[in-house]
Amino acid sequence: MIVNGRGTSGTYGDSTRETAAAVTGSRPVVVKLGGRALEAPGALREFATALAGLSRVTLLVHGGGAEVTSWCARLGIEARFADGLRVTDAPTLDVVTAVLAGLANKRLVAALRALGVDAVGLAALDGGVVRARAHANADALGAVGEVDAVDPTLLATLLGEGRTPVLASIAADDAGALLNLNADDAACAIAAAVGASDLVLLSDTPGLKLGGAVVPAMEASALEATLAHPEVAGGMRPKLRAAGDALARGVGRVHIAAWSGPGTLAALLDHARGGTTLTATAANATLTSEDAHA
Repeated sequence: MIVNGRGTSGTYGDSTRETAAAVTGSRPVVVKLGGRALEAPGALREFATALAGLSRVTLLVHGGGAEVTSWCARLGIEARFADGLRVTDAPTLDVVTAVLAGLANKRLVAALRALGVDAVGLAALDGGVVRARAHANADALGAVGEVDAVDPTLLATLLGEGRTPVLASIAADDAGALLNLNADDAACAIAAAVGASDLVLLSDTPGLKLGGAVVPAMEASALEATLAHPEVAGGMRPKLRAAGDALARGVGRVHIAAWSGPGTLAALLDHARGGTTLTATAANATLTSEDAHA
């Protein structure tokens, strides 16, 4: 079933939300890994170990901006950004595709498989999971895409087989042109399409910080005012927009956090502790692992 990402209702249909849950018996968790989320020594192994021990059905979406920037520097390509998004000209697109769908994806899959997680590496375009269109600001951003539609059929099949999909944020438009997706946006759309109970946005950012302190919880109704705050800049802006979109499309909770050790995922998913947890209403903040099986 293909889910239009820009329908007039602004929501994914109930039957689509139930696709993965019907196959797996529970609502999945989607974890998005940012490029610097697991840079600390041993962090990748810690994450893989934590995921292997997680009782929840999980799929991963990843970017890899730090590694892309590093490779661009090696090749003499200037890294440029606009409103938190990477400006992607033709040479940069080659690097983004090679790094995200190649090195970053396979390194993560290998680490997970070594610890018993049956990980399957994909790009978002593979199997038609994500269909994209050029970004509304493509004149300034270049080959950057926006999610046009998500078909969760392949993901539901993999999850139903006990496998863990690992998706790089590379998509294509209807003409076959490759597009660089913001990984937060891709994770949001995929989380909504599979009916996720939780979307975890892991990066090197410990959460939304205002006045020097991490905001532990926020309702969706406060997002617009927060986005207007002068301290909210750079990559936090697309994160918050993606979080709001995910909540509007039925995801139970969105967590913005940094990896802080082996207990990070359990603290976020079971107790909503660590980072910033965003919910549609205050009642959703108490969602537990048992609720995911409802």
